[in-house]
Amino acid sequence: MDFSQLLLEERRRLCDANRSKTPTVARTKLLSKPKEPGVFLHQGQLNFWTKRSPIDIEVFSKDSIPGLYYIPDYITHNEEVAIVNRVYAVPVDNDRWVKLKHRRLQLWGGEVATSEDPKTLPEWLEQISESLVDATFFNKENKPNHVLINEYGKGDYILPHEDGPAYCPLVAILSTGAECRVKFERHRATNGIANNRFEGTEFINFQLERRSLLVFTREAYTSYLHSIDNVLEGTRISLTLRHQELEKGLEKEAHERQLKHV
Repeated sequence: MDFSQLLLEERRRLCDANRSKTPTVARTKLLSKPKEPGVFLHQGQLNFWTKRSPIDIEVFSKDSIPGLYYIPDYITHNEEVAIVNRVYAVPVDNDRWVKLKHRRLQLWGGEVATSEDPKTLPEWLEQISESLVDATFFNKENKPNHVLINEYGKGDYILPHEDGPAYCPLVAILSTGAECRVKFERHRATNGIANNRFEGTEFINFQLERRSLLVFTREAYTSYLHSIDNVLEGTRISLTLRHQELEKGLEKEAHERQLKHV
């Protein structure tokens, strides 16, 4: 499952549904006078955020899958509260929120399908992005410029998926609010590879605790699908931070356009 394509199709479906319910006169009025951006777009940095020092991420590796790392208690309680407050500063009826069947989300940094027009991150997300560079998880060239904020209620989930070629193969996920279970399972494309040519277990699942950081790259990114479930109570807010590689995104779009004419 290509998550970026799934998200794009869901956005189109919601837009079509909204247009079909809106009278022509009202729709014309809305288009002629777009909404003013809310104050949440202009908020500054987080009130509580500690500058990070370099961290040896190998200390936190999950040995069963190369490139998979898990750091419990990566952020403090005050930092968690500050993040959640910024997420919910976006009004529930604002277009920034996208409601899916088993979760809802905010997307910052622009649509993957429109990579020729990237958007600037709000200051508070830029602050978190910079801290991942300070910790040496990312470097300056591939600093996260794209953030997906997911809200999961009790029983919500996301099916096994891959993040795809539009991103640098390195992901950091901050978890707040509630625990959940993450599962990594070997991608079907690797099923036929002999054991002596493929390092890593068939699958692994473990709890993502509040205030933890999950990082995955290398084989964990390219050879495994990942999924989220088992939100038993409360509301989980996760921040998925990635670097969108604009040139690769454009190449992918051009390739998909060519396929439509074959």
